[in-house]
Amino acid sequence: MKLLHNILRGSTLATALFIFQSCYGMPQNLDNRLLYEAKVKVTDSKGKALEGVKVSAKNTDMSDYAVETWSDADGLLDLTITASVEAPSIEIRFEADGYAVKDTTILDVRNPERDFKVKLEASK
Repeated sequence: MKLLHNILRGSTLATALFIFQSCYGMPQNLDNRLLYEAKVKVTDSKGKALEGVKVSAKNTDMSDYAVETWSDADGLLDLTITASVEAPSIEIRFEADGYAVKDTTILDVRNPERDFKVKLEASK
């Protein structure tokens, strides 16, 4: 009886793991990933800090913007993105109501500017 109980318990765990893998896929191997971290300050053309600027970022090997964050009251935000070793560039988009969208690209996250400023121009 105890043997049957242990077999059923083991098969239940295996079934749960199988369902989890079916829903979420295999865990990704992050060995070939690079971590990019930066502090960004967003201002208007006169240097005034902009709050609530939507910042989206994506790797060049991804089809959609993968990271979204917003600037705080001082126009500051922390950006953390992973990029693949094979495609180490990142595209970053800055959007705010009343301002023109600004796109910028970090060409190689292995040797980037860690902290930078972005000025948004008022839309016309």
